[in-house]
Amino acid sequence: MPTNEEHLVRPPGEEYVKEAIWSAKKKRFSAVWIVPIVALLIGALLIYRTVSQKGPTIQISFKSAEGVVAGKSVVKYKDIKVGKVTDVRFSEDLKSVIVTAELNREMKNYLGKNTRFWIVNARLTAQSIEGLDTLLSGAYIGMDPKPSTEKETKFIGLDAPPVILDDLKGELYTLEADDKGSLQIGSPIYYKKLEAGKVTATRLSKDGHRVLIDIFVNSPYDKMVTDTTRFWDASGIDAVIGPEGVEIRTASITAILSGGISFDNFPQFGEGNPVEAKHHFVLFKNLKEAKKISYKTELFFWVHFDGSVRGLKVGAPVEFRGVKVGEVVSFFLVGDARTADFRIPILIKIEPERFSIQGKKPSKNGQVDAEIFKALIEKGLRAQLQSANLLTGSLLIELDFHPDAEPVELKKRNGLYVFPSVPGTIESLKSDAQKILDRIASIPFEEIGTKIDSLLRKLDDQTVPQLNQSMEQLNQELLPSFTKLIENSNATVVKLRKNYLDANAEIHRNMLKLLDEITRTSRSIKNLTDYLNRHPESLLRGR
Repeated sequence: MPTNEEHLVRPPGEEYVKEAIWSAKKKRFSAVWIVPIVALLIGALLIYRTVSQKGPTIQISFKSAEGVVAGKSVVKYKDIKVGKVTDVRFSEDLKSVIVTAELNREMKNYLGKNTRFWIVNARLTAQSIEGLDTLLSGAYIGMDPKPSTEKETKFIGLDAPPVILDDLKGELYTLEADDKGSLQIGSPIYYKKLEAGKVTATRLSKDGHRVLIDIFVNSPYDKMVTDTTRFWDASGIDAVIGPEGVEIRTASITAILSGGISFDNFPQFGEGNPVEAKHHFVLFKNLKEAKKISYKTELFFWVHFDGSVRGLKVGAPVEFRGVKVGEVVSFFLVGDARTADFRIPILIKIEPERFSIQGKKPSKNGQVDAEIFKALIEKGLRAQLQSANLLTGSLLIELDFHPDAEPVELKKRNGLYVFPSVPGTIESLKSDAQKILDRIASIPFEEIGTKIDSLLRKLDDQTVPQLNQSMEQLNQELLPSFTKLIENSNATVVKLRKNYLDANAEIHRNMLKLLDEITRTSRSIKNLTDYLNRHPESLLRGR
């Protein structure tokens, strides 16, 4: 049965009209759309390039952001700009300043957890003047990048520029000292007076009894550091007064102002082995202490002196005939309430490794050999206080044999032997001087003066008048005769001069004649002698 569409009468040419309309619609696209499309493509490309080339954005927390300005301050690495500051604001608690910075794309792989940032301003230190360029360009943020696969975007800035950067070759070590002294972060490290590193940090040990000082030794000086290397504090001026005069040591002016540390290897400690990084060393107080050899065996004794010990100090040497064998450990004053007596026990230590005793095996337990000690005491070994330096008045303890010393018995006090002693040279001088003064005081000067006064009075009353009378009598009796004798002597001398010494005197003329005759006779004898020498036959035949 035919449908309604089949009975519908279609006008002729309808399909051609639809095709024409469709063709007309396809030809309506205009060239005006090309410009927006190209602009859109260029914008998309620029956006893609901007996004793809944009570096990471980070936030750095500082305690203070002095000199940092958003939009002006930059981030630098090795004095090359690697970013810029985009924002500076306070943290929520107002305790710090948050600096937002956009870094270059090439820095995105160097934002590890150990990457460091700090603010660079003009700064005057004992070693140099830093950041002078910031006076004109303003402060900037310094960067010490660390490569890492884990990216960080938030960092805590340093309060001061780091002393050592990662690109500097060398090793880190730790020194242990009793106190920090004048050392500061950045204080120089010297090897043979050449600057070889710097102090990087100072901190307290865990037990709170020591100070730990972190140092960085540059390459190649780090190759000189071994397990026998000695470090010592070279800060300030080290003045030593000795027999050769005053010796002054200092590393440099910088070490005087900001402190410094020196290290070296000394032959007495032998050749050491290489050490690993962060190895711990002892920091000695000065060069003298650093050169001192440490001994394992120590023998302790008590010594008592009756006189004053003024000038004796802890660490004063104990010597045997001028050779150091130990030192003073401590001394103190002890009083007895019952007898009101006071004594000064001095604790000394002797290091037996400094010397050797032949014919005797060394003690294994580190105790005093009673047999050897007794034999030495019986031979007269005694301790004596002596002057170490006349200028400073310092004292030392000298050990030597005194055969005339009184015999003593070995005693122990608190488990240690008591070393017998004899009066020191100063005490002996005082004792001798006191004896001389006592003898002088025993002389009866008053009685002697009285007798001398009596003798002088007797001399004035009796002897002097008699002497004056004798002199007057002598003048009256003997003086005229003596005067006449002198006159006769003068006349005799004048006559003698006239008769014998005057040029016209007869005896003078006769002497001249005699000399003339002697001269002629000598000449004749000489002529005869010459003739006989030429004609010896004349003695037989005659002339």
